[in-house]
Amino acid sequence: MIRQNIGKTINYMKRNGVRKAVGTVYERLTARYDADYFYEAPKAEELERQRNTVFEKMPLISIIVPAYETKEAFLSALIDSVTAQSYRNWELILADASESGQVKACVEKKQAFLEKEQAERIKYHKLLKNEGISGNSNQALCYAGGDYIGLLDHDDLLAPDALFEMVNAINTLSGQEETEAGMLYSDEDKCDETGQYYYEPNIKSNFNFDFLLSNNYICHFLLMKAELIKELGLRPAYDGAQDYDLILRAVGRLQEKEIVHVGRILYHWRCHALSTAANPASKLYAYEAGKRAVQDFLREKGIEGQAVDTEHVGFYRIVYEPDIFAAREDVGMLGGSVTDRDHKISSGILLKNGLCPFAGLYSFFSGPANVAAVGRDAYALDARAVLLRKEDIPLFEEIMKVPYVEEIEKRDRQYCNRLDENIWKQRSMALCAVFRERGQRLVWDPKIRVRR
Repeated sequence: MIRQNIGKTINYMKRNGVRKAVGTVYERLTARYDADYFYEAPKAEELERQRNTVFEKMPLISIIVPAYETKEAFLSALIDSVTAQSYRNWELILADASESGQVKACVEKKQAFLEKEQAERIKYHKLLKNEGISGNSNQALCYAGGDYIGLLDHDDLLAPDALFEMVNAINTLSGQEETEAGMLYSDEDKCDETGQYYYEPNIKSNFNFDFLLSNNYICHFLLMKAELIKELGLRPAYDGAQDYDLILRAVGRLQEKEIVHVGRILYHWRCHALSTAANPASKLYAYEAGKRAVQDFLREKGIEGQAVDTEHVGFYRIVYEPDIFAAREDVGMLGGSVTDRDHKISSGILLKNGLCPFAGLYSFFSGPANVAAVGRDAYALDARAVLLRKEDIPLFEEIMKVPYVEEIEKRDRQYCNRLDENIWKQRSMALCAVFRERGQRLVWDPKIRVRR
């Protein structure tokens, strides 16, 4: 772990310079976001309850795994994590592009010790040639017979309740919204090479369009309706970011209510010497492919903008042309952060309860999983740091009862302190409610800052 962190710091310094690297090290040493994290698998009695649960919808879940010379210890643990699922209507599709027979031997060894029903659910397919991660995954899709298809990397692990929680969410959405889930994703964490130590939980938001344009925050565990993923397929030109490209194209086909976030840790991303999880810089080509996927999505949607790198690999910023309001009719308001004299964020992006999730962070901090470093959709924004279309300025002045200053840099301390903090917040929430009622997005940009 120490060696990995040193490597990340050196790579970050090479890209961004000493000053920013020092700030990042200071953040990592002083703001240990996951210091108290401990993954605890569901208790035996809870898993037994899940096994006995009968849903109205009991879809067959196909889990596809493209394998290539996978270490026996990793593959064995992966298979164990699937056979341990509390939801039993699944099949595991292993598409093996290896030159050796080690993957097949491992699968046969595992099948020999399983009950017949479980052994038959594991379906091994030897591929004629190695066509890369996307090509091999597409071949695996051909063998999948499930109603939903999940993607699992050959060296990662599923939590024992992963499929149960996904199917529970499918049934919940169907019952409450009378809508079929088209795509589901869960929270995840990382585990060490032994699969025994869990860390860096990635607790995700519900679907957030602008955050997705900044980063593949959806990632693992991903489940998608079979007909959709088979229609879209994975594109070899985006190998390394093939899941990101797939997700973006799926989002283009789905309504937002069909995209479901399951807020539980259901996936363990294994870190080892060759994995992207352990060292993002080890696969920089993947992040170039990710940027191209975002650019293609913008082009397909007719959005004038350029995806550019940020200081964090795998995280992007969209430079809209000529600006976000001209490029996107769906955006009603753009906002940033309000900082105090200590350069800490005091307000800006606001939750339903009026609180700022990044309050207390230094403005140069990135936050857990870099969530404070890139743009995202917001429920509300602090009016002191917002930008508007000209036609909405009268609305601002009517609700806020202060003049709208067009230039962010002219919103000085006197301007930011002309109202009490609570009044700024109350009126900001009221202003943002009007935009939400219109169906417009409120977008938070961490680069926009005013100082109170």
